[in-house]
Amino acid sequence: MGMQDHANHPFNYVVVIVMENQGLGDIVKNPSAPFMNQLASSFALANNYTAVNHPSLPNYLSLISGQDFASWSKTDCNPSPGCSAGNASNIVDSLESRGLSWKAYMEDYPSSCGSQCSPGNCFTGDTGTGQYAARHNPFVYFDDIVNSTARCSRIVPANLGGKGGPDNLFLSDLASPSTASNLMWLTPNLCNDMHDCPVATGDNYLSKVVPNILNSTLFTHQKAALFITFDEGNGYCPLNGSSRDCVYAVWAGPVVKTNFQSSKQYNHYSFLKTLETVWKLPALTNNDGNATPMTEFFASHAHGGHGEHEGLDEEHSKPNTKDHQQHESREVCNMCQRFSY
Repeated sequence: MGMQDHANHPFNYVVVIVMENQGLGDIVKNPSAPFMNQLASSFALANNYTAVNHPSLPNYLSLISGQDFASWSKTDCNPSPGCSAGNASNIVDSLESRGLSWKAYMEDYPSSCGSQCSPGNCFTGDTGTGQYAARHNPFVYFDDIVNSTARCSRIVPANLGGKGGPDNLFLSDLASPSTASNLMWLTPNLCNDMHDCPVATGDNYLSKVVPNILNSTLFTHQKAALFITFDEGNGYCPLNGSSRDCVYAVWAGPVVKTNFQSSKQYNHYSFLKTLETVWKLPALTNNDGNATPMTEFFASHAHGGHGEHEGLDEEHSKPNTKDHQQHESREVCNMCQRFSY
């Protein structure tokens, strides 16, 4: 259903990993996070990227819908009639309307919803098989997702054993474009994401999963990008010593600039705007509509031009979801190979 790959697309596939509760200053230059620092210095770091609210849930909702629903989400409540985005639009609506695919992988998410099922058989509980938290799974707060069997089937466990990494079910889908989705979301469990465990634990987790992503068939043969960020920080920005809530935000992969930093102001709405800009998706709210897309982070050879105003031909603007390796005969990313075992 996808059209031929077009030179103006920086990426056809995006993997996003959301970590927990550390500010940029808690990660950068922290000896407990050697892997994340190496990744940031090797690829592209946004050092003026902020969360949009506190605590967790409003930030997760913002990343996929362009609004934080602060009137109810600030309680970090579990999905329920009083804790729901209702019929609000979300990135899933936009992707599917363009014929693009998505999948959300959750560590410790149960393979069956058991007694805590939505009408579409999404799991609406808060424990799962280990250290899963519903508030870190924004997809289950939208009616048009949880009421749809087809959409609920796209929210899956990341790991076969149900206890943290190595996220084998997620990684196996990166073996081919036929099993990968255009947007792949990965939520680590409460330990691996640093919520309940030290920075060193989360860094060690990423040091195992990220090289497998960057060296996967998808990332070595297709235009694919990895985005890693945190839901929220501690109200401090090392860039200027201000109270802006700066968090770690790094793009990595074969289509991303290397040894790059930007101090432009971005936030979670900018991530959404980046997808909308590249994939020609409509804005969901004024928040993402007015946000600055993060197009400067992608290498110019990946999109055949420069700057965020690079045009996309309408007839070719839908990313290709098939494996057209003849269009992707680019060399394996040398920087990615540095992150092999």
